[in-house]
Amino acid sequence: MERGAIFLAPADRLFVFLARARQNNRMDFNAFVAHRQPRWKRLSEMVDRVERHGMAALSPTEVDDFFSLYRLVSSDLTLVQSRTANPAVVDYLEALVARAYSNIAVASGRGFFKSWWMVLRHYFPAAIRRERKLVALAAVIYIVATTAAFYGTLARPRIARYFLPASMAYSNPRARVHRLIEMEKNGHTRIGTVSRQSFFTTMLFEHNLGVCILCFALGLSFGIGTVAMLILNGAMLGSLAALYWKGGVMLFFVAWITPHGSMELPATVFSGVAGLLLARAQWHKSGGPVFQQIRQAWPEISDMLVGIACMLVIAACIEGGFSQINPPTIPYVVKIAVAVALTCLLWAYLVVMPVKPRPTVKNLAASLDVRLPAEPALAKAINGL
Repeated sequence: MERGAIFLAPADRLFVFLARARQNNRMDFNAFVAHRQPRWKRLSEMVDRVERHGMAALSPTEVDDFFSLYRLVSSDLTLVQSRTANPAVVDYLEALVARAYSNIAVASGRGFFKSWWMVLRHYFPAAIRRERKLVALAAVIYIVATTAAFYGTLARPRIARYFLPASMAYSNPRARVHRLIEMEKNGHTRIGTVSRQSFFTTMLFEHNLGVCILCFALGLSFGIGTVAMLILNGAMLGSLAALYWKGGVMLFFVAWITPHGSMELPATVFSGVAGLLLARAQWHKSGGPVFQQIRQAWPEISDMLVGIACMLVIAACIEGGFSQINPPTIPYVVKIAVAVALTCLLWAYLVVMPVKPRPTVKNLAASLDVRLPAEPALAKAINGL
């Protein structure tokens, strides 16, 4: 304590003591950073080389150094996280450790298609399982909206015009089904050529992808827009189903919708889940700044978006071809059986198949048990953190 401080009041003396302790702590932390920064820089340079050219860019000695530096920098991260609140250093080390781990866990240079394979094989279903509560919430919203619109349209058919295009809301489902079946009997299918089918499939994919992207992006409205999109899409399905039910052609509707709906409808729900993840970051104030939470959740969100896009590709291919072929060419029972098989395969993939979750800095820090070797010269600096 400074000499003049002995003449201060007890509270003032305590303030001076705490100020001096904070200053010494800052100096010790600066010494720690200055001593460890060279190995952080070396690991960063090696990670850059590995990301560009793969592990083959390192010599055998450098590979050993790479793993050693990864363990040491991981321990530095643990120390900084537990003994200081310096956000700049924490963010830098988190990013560096995550980059190094991603190149250790999954070999770099694996190629674009192998990266997608890792997402589709492991990370996408793992993300769906991890957010199963949000999946259940989005599914309940969608199902409730579908059910309410179905019974509402049965009671008052005019309600359908609020949810459906005029061409659907004012059409006669029975007459449409009769016309399509007669065309099929005469050998005139709705999709007659490959080019026409390709165009129709592309148009369906673009439309469905736009709906899902909008449902996801509206999560930035504190989730209100995402919930509204789920309700609107559910209401459209329910109203359309009610019109075909009243027309006495519900079997045609089920056989028409379910083959591609086995992929398209879950994809819509999952896009709602991605939007709700954005909304959670806005409502969860204790988790830190909104954009920091979104950045932390982005790997999981991106895995979901990749999986949703692939599901929509499959749905568009089915809807552009198989769903448009009617009896007697393909009987109703065959189309429904295909829909059931696709649904079972999808949920086995999402729920049953063993997967590996995407590595994150959070679970890395929780699993690290590496200890730094004794370094007497740094003892004071480490204890001061």
